[in-house]
Amino acid sequence: MKQRYLKKPCSFLLVSAMVLTMFPTFSTSVHAEENQSPTKEQFSTVEELKNYDTNDNDGVKNPAKVYFGNNNQQWWIAGSQSNDGITLFSASSMRDDVQFESNYMDNKTYDDKWNCTYPDREPAEVFPNHYGASYIRNVTLKEMEASFFTGSEQALINKTTIYTDDTKNNGVYSTTDKLYLAYGDQEDYNHITVGKNSANDLNDGLRIDPSYWGKSVLELFWIRSPFVSNDNPNDGSSVLTAWPSKNYPAFSGARTSNVEKIRPAFELNSSTILFASAVPSATSTGNLTLQDTDGDGAFTLRYDAGKYSKNLGSAVISYDDSKVILTDVPNGTYLVAQNSNGAYAKQITNETEVSASGMNLDSFANCKIWLETTDTANRITYAALAEKEQETAVNIVAGAGLNITSNNGVQKVVPNTAITNIIVEAVDGYFLPDGYEDGIQGLNGLTVTNITKNGFTILGTPASDVNITLPPATKAVYSMLLNGDGTFTGTCVGYQPITAKEFTITNSGNVDLENVDISITGTDKDKFELSGDGTTTIQPNDTLKVAVAPKDSLATGIYRATLTVTAANAQIATTELQFTVNEHDYVAVVTPPNCTEKGYTTYTCRNCSHSYKGNEVDATGHTWGEWKVIKEATTTETGKKERVCERCDYKEIAVISMISNKEQPTTSTKPDTAVKTGDSTNILLWSMVMVISLAGMLTALFFKRRRNR
Repeated sequence: MKQRYLKKPCSFLLVSAMVLTMFPTFSTSVHAEENQSPTKEQFSTVEELKNYDTNDNDGVKNPAKVYFGNNNQQWWIAGSQSNDGITLFSASSMRDDVQFESNYMDNKTYDDKWNCTYPDREPAEVFPNHYGASYIRNVTLKEMEASFFTGSEQALINKTTIYTDDTKNNGVYSTTDKLYLAYGDQEDYNHITVGKNSANDLNDGLRIDPSYWGKSVLELFWIRSPFVSNDNPNDGSSVLTAWPSKNYPAFSGARTSNVEKIRPAFELNSSTILFASAVPSATSTGNLTLQDTDGDGAFTLRYDAGKYSKNLGSAVISYDDSKVILTDVPNGTYLVAQNSNGAYAKQITNETEVSASGMNLDSFANCKIWLETTDTANRITYAALAEKEQETAVNIVAGAGLNITSNNGVQKVVPNTAITNIIVEAVDGYFLPDGYEDGIQGLNGLTVTNITKNGFTILGTPASDVNITLPPATKAVYSMLLNGDGTFTGTCVGYQPITAKEFTITNSGNVDLENVDISITGTDKDKFELSGDGTTTIQPNDTLKVAVAPKDSLATGIYRATLTVTAANAQIATTELQFTVNEHDYVAVVTPPNCTEKGYTTYTCRNCSHSYKGNEVDATGHTWGEWKVIKEATTTETGKKERVCERCDYKEIAVISMISNKEQPTTSTKPDTAVKTGDSTNILLWSMVMVISLAGMLTALFFKRRRNR
C-alpha cells in the first residue's frame, strides 16, 4: 500500500482556528413580498430535496437540512444516489465520548459475524482499526438505530453498501448497514464522503465539505478510515477523526480507544415523501414560523397520506382563491396554508369550507395548501396537498352518425357556470332510437333535452369535467320480406272456387315502412283477386297479411302474374303467381259384374283427379254346383245338404226332412221348409222325375268338359 502521511498544521494555525471558530456567524433573512409563493428553501418537492447537497466545490452552494429522529435531530442533505433515496449526514453529534474500539493493541481474528465482504478471500486477522470489526459499527451504531428512531422511522432507512480499506491486508472490503460512518482520504483532508462508493475509489461518494462538519475543533468526530502512521505503517491502532474548523479543517489520527463524537450517515427512503416544508408540523390553530433550513432550522418532512392509507379527505382551492372546499376531512386534521412569509394552521372541526380570511389571509393565491395530521408516537406527519379548482373542461365528441351542428363540443367554463348549449343532430340516413338518452353516461350534471329521432340538445352546469363520446346513432335500415307460395295447384275446366293463399309482409328493418302499396302486376293480373286490410304503414318487426286467389271459371291455360309490394325508401319485394287450367284427361278403369253386383267403368281425370262412373252391366247370378248331403236325415232328425256357387264359392244349405218308418226320405229345394206327407201313391212318378233329372245333369256335365278342352 502507498505510504501515507498526516499533514499537521502548525500550532499557530491551530490556535487561530480555535479562536476564530468560537465566534458565532450571522445570516440575513430575506422577506418576500406579501402573499408570494414560498421559495424552494421554504417548500420543496421530493425532486427538489434530492438536488440539495453539501458539495461547495462545484461553485454552487445549495445546502439544506431535514429533521429526522429523536430530539429533532437535524441532517444535512448530502445528495441523492438513487431514484428513491436521499443521503443524509448528521448535522451534529448524536453521541459524545464514543470509543471506536476499546482494545487498540491487539489484532483481531476474523469473524464471519462481522458480515464483511472481500473480493477474493477473507483474511485471518485484522488490525484494531478495522471498521468492519469495530465496536462502534457492530454495537454503537446498531444501538443508535433502535434508540434514536421509532419503528416507522427505521422502516424509512435504506441499507447502504460501502467500501473501506483494510490496511493490514492491503485490500478493501464492503459492509452493508443502515447507519454508517463517513469516509476520508488521509491525503486529502479538504472533504469527507458519504453514501455508496466504489472499491477502486473509496473517496468517490457524496462530498461533504468542511463547512458542514461543524464550527469548532471541540466537535471532533470519528470517520471510518484507518490512520496510517508514517513512522510505523504496521501500527493499526489508530483511526482518522475529522477536525471541524471554519478556516483550518483537518484530519487527525486517534487511538481506537479514544472517546470522540459520532456523526453517522444513512440513506432515507424518499418514495413516500410528499414534500418538505420549512414550517414545523401543526399542533394547534395559529401561525407557524418559517425556519432557516440551511441555518439553525431544518425542513420538516411530510409523508404521502395516500401511500399509508391515511384518509385525510380532500381539499380544493376555489377557482377565485377565496376559499378551500373540504370533503370528508376527519375532525382534528389541520389545514395549513404557507406562503413566503410563513404559514397558518387551522384545526378542522366539521367544516366543509374555510375562507382565506379565516386563516389570516386576503387570498389563497400563491399559497401552498395541504391537510396534515401527525403521529407523534412515531414522529411521522402525513399530508395531502390541496388541488386547485380548475375551469371545468367539457369535451363532447359526436359518435357515428351524429354531428354537433353548434360546433362547440369542446368548452371550458368557470366552475358553477352553465355551458353554451350544444346541439346534436343525426346525419342523413341515421336516427336516434327510443331510449337513446339512457345510453349517454358521464355528463356530470349536464342534461339532454328536446330529444327526437333527429337530434337533441345538451345544456346545464357541469359538476366536474366532462369527457365523453356520444353513443352512435342508428343507421336507418329500410327492409321488408315477402313470404308465401305463389304457385297454385293446377286444375281443370269447371273447377270449384280455389282457396286463397296467404302472403306475409314483414318489416325487417329498424324504421317504419311508409306508403306501403300492394298490387298484382303482369299480363294476367286480372285473372287473380287480391284482398287485405288496407294498412299503409308497417312498424319494425311488424307484419301485414294479404290473400290472393285465382278467379273462378277460367278457361284452359297457364295464368301468370306478380304480387308486388312497394314502400318508401325500401326495395320492391315480389312473388310470382301461377295458376294452370287444363282440359280433362280421363283414364277408364273397368270393374266387371259379379254374382250379386252390377259391373261398371270408372273414369278419372289425370289433371285434376275428377272421376265418375258409367257403362253399368247386370250381375251374372250364381252358378250352382250339385247338392251334397252333409247330414243324413233320420226318423228322429232332419238332415242337411249344400251346394256351392262355381263363381264366388257362395254356399246354399237346404234341410232334409225326417224319414218315417213307412216313407222314403224326400228332399226340398227350399232350405228348412220340406215336410213329410206320408203319401206313397206317386212313387213311380217321382222315380221317373229323378231319372230325367239325372240324364240332364250328365248331359250338362258332358258339354262343360268339352268346352274346357
